[in-house]
Formats: sequence, C-alpha cells, structure tokens
Amino acid sequence: MIARQLLWLLPILAPSVTVAEPRVLELYTYEAPPYQSRIQLLDQQVSVAGETVETVACAIREAGWSPEIRLTPQSRALYELRRNMIDGYFALDASTELDTAALRSDPVALEEWYFFSTEAQTNPYSARIGVVNGSNELAWMEAAGYEGFLTVATPEQLLALLQRKRIDVALMDRRLMEVLAGPMGESLETMHMEFVRYAPLYLYLNRQFDASHPDFLAAFNRALPGCMEEQITLSATERHQAESLAVTLLEDLARQVDLRQAFAGDSAPLASEEIRDIDRDWRAKAPAEATALARHILQLPASEALRQWKEKHTGLVTEAMVVNRSGTISAMSRLSSDFWQGDEPKFKQVMEDSGSPGNLYISPIRYDASTARFQIMVSSAITSEHGGEKLGVVVLGLNVEEALKARH
Repeated sequence: MIARQLLWLLPILAPSVTVAEPRVLELYTYEAPPYQSRIQLLDQQVSVAGETVETVACAIREAGWSPEIRLTPQSRALYELRRNMIDGYFALDASTELDTAALRSDPVALEEWYFFSTEAQTNPYSARIGVVNGSNELAWMEAAGYEGFLTVATPEQLLALLQRKRIDVALMDRRLMEVLAGPMGESLETMHMEFVRYAPLYLYLNRQFDASHPDFLAAFNRALPGCMEEQITLSATERHQAESLAVTLLEDLARQVDLRQAFAGDSAPLASEEIRDIDRDWRAKAPAEATALARHILQLPASEALRQWKEKHTGLVTEAMVVNRSGTISAMSRLSSDFWQGDEPKFKQVMEDSGSPGNLYISPIRYDASTARFQIMVSSAITSEHGGEKLGVVVLGLNVEEALKARH
C-alpha cells in the first residue's frame, strides 16, 4: 500500500528533480578576423567564430555559464554596456573612461599593431594615417594625441585606400592584415611595416552584472590561461628573434651564476607522492603566501644570485629558476606558482630530447597574472661540467613586448 502511494507521488515529484540549465551570458563583440568572424550556418543562421571567441566562450563555460555572442557596431555596444543593457563586450583595449563604467577581465587576446605603408621610410607621425572607425586602434590614436587621420568603415576599405595611395599609412593588427592580404600574402609582398605596440584586449562586464554574480569574473579569469592555450603564437620572425635573445641571455647568466651549484642545496630525492603533496600545498598558497619550503629555497645563495642577475635585466626578464632532474625547483628569483615543473613542456622537451645538450625550448605567449604581463618561457639544459649528462633545466620568463622590441 505504501509503495503504491509513493508511485502515485512520483509524477508530482519528478518535475522538481531536473538538471539546471547553465545561465546565459549575453555578450557583444565586433568583426575582426581571425579573432572574431561572422559565419553563415547551413540553416542560414548567422553565428560568430574565431580565436578570441573560442577563448572567451571556453572561459565562460568553465565558469558555469553559457555564452551568447553577437556582432554589433562598437558605438551601439558601448552605449548598451554603459546602461547595463548587455552583460559585457569584448575584445577592447584598456580604457580609463570605460573602467569607471564597467569591470575589466584579464586579457582575452593579444594583438600586434603595425603601421603599414607602400613606400619605404614613410614617417607615420607626419603622414596621412588611415584607421578603421570605432576600432581599438582609433581609440589609442586619439588618446595618444594623433591628429589629421582618416577613418573608414572596414579594414577592407583601409587596405584599398592604402593601395590607391589615398593614405600613406594604415594602422592595423598584423594578423588581420595577413587575412586581408589573401592566402598567398600577395598584398604583403609590397608592404613596409613598422611595429607600434602589442595591445592586450579585454572583456568588460557591466557592474550591475558583477554585483549580482560576484564570483563570475574570478572564475572566468582562472579559466583563461587554459582556454587561451596555443591561441597566441609567435610568427617565424618573432621566434627567430626570441631564440637569438634567449641564447644571449642564457650565455650571460651562465657566466655570471654557477647554475650547477644550485643543485647543492637540494635535499635527498623525493618520492612522487611527496612531490605531489608538497606541490598541492605550494599551489594552494602561492602567490599570496610562501610555504616553509618555498621560503627556504628563496633564501638559498643560488636564488639570491638569480635575483641579482634578473635585476640587471629589469623589464625584460620576469623570472629565473633552476629545476633539478626530478622536475622540482632548486632555486628561483621569485616565488613560482608551482613546485613541480616536471610535467611542463619547458622541462620535458629539454630533458627528454635526445639531441644536442644545448637544445632550447621557447613557449607560446601566455599571460602571467602575477606580473600582469604577457610573457614567453625559454629553457635550456644544465649539463655536467664536461657537457654530457643533463643535470636539470634553467628557465627564464621574458616580457614578450620587451623581448621582441629590438627587432622593430
């Protein structure tokens, strides 16, 4: 009898046992291939795709929400953002004015801006400059005090004006120009390029949304590094420059600091379970607090030597560390976010490579929240005195803008 009564109640109780749908976050962005692009689906619906769209959508889903992203002219998007009519807008350059009206995330993309011209040695500061109306480049030019520039509606129009010599110089992102130049890069063959800046771009959330959902932005920022993985890459020219600089720095470091001596401070080899436990405690406290072991490592003579060497390259070198063959830190110039480095490419690709002992690893570009800068990691093997056995790895973090500025 009781069983029949419970069965009778099931249709009433069942609707309350449902899986909650993810909350929807409504965002605007603008068209800028390959970062944000309009695509036509088979059912004639218009969708938005691209590298930055993928990064933002991934981090939103990791934060427990569902993204709804639309392409909208910047003037309308900013109007609605300031009036809390949409949840957010990306990808925008940092804006002091907008910072008062909305809340800025960590960077979701990194653009590389150039002055493009068809004539050699064109002085951008006295030339007729063209820029896309409503773009981040236009906002930057206005803030920097440029005058007398021409605005157009689309990047395609900007390239056409440049080719017809209606303007002397076009300010544009390198990747966007490569898209406009065509699959063979035919338009770039006659271009002259002058580097302007690396531009970190952000998601801005309206403050009313943040007040209602105070945990979202922190979760979004935590997810960004993993979602941005491999999205920001060095061009072949940039990689060559980074390699040349890395070799110079590593050679200088080896002359100034006895890297092999760093291993003298290591305790007895740790079991894998001990390493995991130490690393778990280390990561839980860093960067706000150092564990007892981290404080001990920071006080070692080798760590002090790395710190003094790094200070000679302030602005360029963001960190320096020595990792032993077990994959754990032996010395570091500042508190690292992890004790265990053995599962990361900067360690594995150097230690496991059977080629030359002097092989060099260069990472993709990543945002480092602890320094609030984009950086690349470079690493090389530390070998025994006679150059045979690999004892560990030396790792440098480099501010990517400073590292690549020399070639411009």
